[in-house]
Amino acid sequence: MLTRIDHIGIACFDLDKTVEFYRATYGFEVFHSEVNEEQGVREAMLKINSTDDGGASYLQLLEPTREDSTVAKWLAKNGEGVHHIAFGTADVDADAASIKDKGVRVLYEEPRRGSMGSRITFLHPKDCHGVLTELVTSAPVESPEH
Repeated sequence: MLTRIDHIGIACFDLDKTVEFYRATYGFEVFHSEVNEEQGVREAMLKINSTDDGGASYLQLLEPTREDSTVAKWLAKNGEGVHHIAFGTADVDADAASIKDKGVRVLYEEPRRGSMGSRITFLHPKDCHGVLTELVTSAPVESPEH
């Protein structure tokens, strides 16, 4: 089922400033960055380490690109900070269905495109003790994209 902590999503007002904080303070570098138009965010993935299953663990820094995005609404209500936790899985479809069968609401009917070509879905935070939880099946990563 779930194989690792894929990433921790952190909502921020200024992506460049937040990246610089993590670079200067912890030495983390941007592994990948992109704009996800569908989700209305600009993001940077900071690689923390590789994992035994061939994946990796990241910090995902998220800056909204429009006021109606989920992250913008979250920032307006909560301010900067941890937005979600994501678990890696080999099969997001099967694991989401299995978790749904246990009574947890899955937010997307079908998994969507996530960072670096991954397939993702989210679990309702009210069913996960207040934690917005993401399930991620990573796409094969050949080299970093910036």
